[in-house]
Amino acid sequence: MMMLRGASLTHPKRDRRAGNTRPSHCPMDVIYPYLRAPEDFELRYSLRSLANMTHDRVIVAGDRPAITSDRACHIPVPRMNDRYRSSTTNILSAVVRADVTDKFVVMHDDIFLLKPWADRHQHRATIAEYLGSGAAMGTYRQVLRTTYEILRSHGISDPLFFGMHTPCVYEASKFIDLVNEFRDRRYLTRTLYFNLFPQPSMPSQDVKLKRWRDDAPIGSVLSISDDVARSKRFRSWIDARFSVPSEYERQSHHEKDNDR
Repeated sequence: MMMLRGASLTHPKRDRRAGNTRPSHCPMDVIYPYLRAPEDFELRYSLRSLANMTHDRVIVAGDRPAITSDRACHIPVPRMNDRYRSSTTNILSAVVRADVTDKFVVMHDDIFLLKPWADRHQHRATIAEYLGSGAAMGTYRQVLRTTYEILRSHGISDPLFFGMHTPCVYEASKFIDLVNEFRDRRYLTRTLYFNLFPQPSMPSQDVKLKRWRDDAPIGSVLSISDDVARSKRFRSWIDARFSVPSEYERQSHHEKDNDR
């Protein structure tokens, strides 16, 4: 993994005394690794959907959104050509620079919480099964195979595939350790992390919709493709679902002017 400019890959408060850290039951910070999208449309409604998650800070790492208020912390991170390394680097930047010391949630702008959220640890298949299905193609297939080889070399004979488009909970210290160890490799972060730091997991189908239908099966979490994001029918549906602006959105021209 590429090193962060100006940031050490050690946690700034890893050694502080026990008792000064937040209790484990406290709400978690939410980190969005962000690549700017037109109008920040998906991010706007994803942020609104956080009303369904008890959380602490919201941290957007990467490009600066045009729509966010000062209630959302922004960590600027230069863009990288490799989207896999870029996402992980954005998350790492947030952890290090915003002093995230405990468990945290990674969200993406194309994920929406439709009901009150509780962490459910899920996988889709074994990596071997998913590779054999033919669903992984192109660069994604290459990176998944590299991830598989890394895990096999670490003694995990039949690693699981955690390619879910749902919120994901990591531990800050373990996340930093993983990036330190594999900084020169290309891998799928979620799948690598949860095989190396395993916990009980249930098999599940992914929640990502590639095409919008009014009768599409929708559960408590929804993720969408770029095609769905452009759909006028979806836009009307999501706006009706989350019509109230969140505290993380700019509410007036006055706030926008003050931010210049």
